[in-house]
Amino acid sequence: MNLQNYTNEMYKILKLNNIAEEGINIFDTDRFHCSEEVTNPDAIIVRSFDMHNMDIPKKLQAVGRAGSGVNNIPIEKYTEQAIPVFNAPGANSNAVKELVLASILISARNIHTAIKYVESVKDSEDLKNDIENGKKAYVGFELPAKTLGVIGLGQIGVKVANAAHDLGMNVVGYDPLITVDNAINLQPGVQNVDNLKELLNKSDIITIHIPHKKETENFISENEIIQLNDGAIIINLSREIIVDSVAILKALETSKIKTYVTDFPNEKMINHQDVIVMPHLGASTREAQINCAVMVANSIKSYLESGNIVNSVNFPDVSLNIKSQHRLTITNKNVPNIIGQFTSILGSANINIDDLSHKVLDDIGYTILNVDKSVPERVLHKISDIDGVMKTNLLF
Repeated sequence: MNLQNYTNEMYKILKLNNIAEEGINIFDTDRFHCSEEVTNPDAIIVRSFDMHNMDIPKKLQAVGRAGSGVNNIPIEKYTEQAIPVFNAPGANSNAVKELVLASILISARNIHTAIKYVESVKDSEDLKNDIENGKKAYVGFELPAKTLGVIGLGQIGVKVANAAHDLGMNVVGYDPLITVDNAINLQPGVQNVDNLKELLNKSDIITIHIPHKKETENFISENEIIQLNDGAIIINLSREIIVDSVAILKALETSKIKTYVTDFPNEKMINHQDVIVMPHLGASTREAQINCAVMVANSIKSYLESGNIVNSVNFPDVSLNIKSQHRLTITNKNVPNIIGQFTSILGSANINIDDLSHKVLDDIGYTILNVDKSVPERVLHKISDIDGVMKTNLLF
């Protein structure tokens, strides 16, 4: 049984990294205490800190990642404890889009290798002639009429696709899980194909924007690379493990791939002349850091104060307007008739439900209930004792 009562409480937020001040300011100081020194926190806000070996604090109610990826957080561990993990999807999308465009231009014009050449002849006694004679080795290509394949059409992928289209490129997108909103936001000239093979066959450049999951590990490997046009460029700003590094290096040696751009350095890639390696710069703009911090801070605050869930990776998005003086939230396993059981208990206690919202994500169900009177502790215990109920919170 996991029973919580947080009425009229000062919330403690633990910072595990430096978080943009604009995000921290979301937490009103009369209701929240946020610092790196907090013990037994109600919530944790984090950027890159690895939480896999961290014990779960006893009072912890929420974790917020000020970014989109959550690989540094053991999601299953927190889900088992009925703790939602929030992230900031799309908050860094413009920053990543701009870095993709820079990667395309640098690769197409061989800027990276040309700069290295200039550095190699900087001490030449005949510098001007050496530069003039050497530049022919770095002739590139222009973007109009070239085809960009965008794998993953979330907020980042859509922005990349539209921007490339504006530069005159043919753009092909692939995402079997594309949302209606993202499909609507694609420019009419962007072609959305039904299978990955078609995208690979058409593309001169591919850029990858899918999350890291078990099923996306080595998503681009030897079988996919052989379907590309010869001399293709691959850009990976998603996660290192999504692309098979061994297959990439092999394809570079045979010139099947002209250039590989990655935001995730490793020993084999760093010294390869045809690999552009960056130190995970995708979201490294001041604007993106502010956007991520503000978005995730708002999600944490809303959850602690009202029980509403927005942008969680392990809980369903559930929101309910406050229309009553009292609110109860219940987290449960997705089993039959569980809503009927706790509504029956409330009815037997002569507590009327003014409004409720219930949604499910995978095996987790989450319910917000507005009720007409405060729920006594004995009733909360009865609800918590229902088989399948993971946590019961009386918010106010």
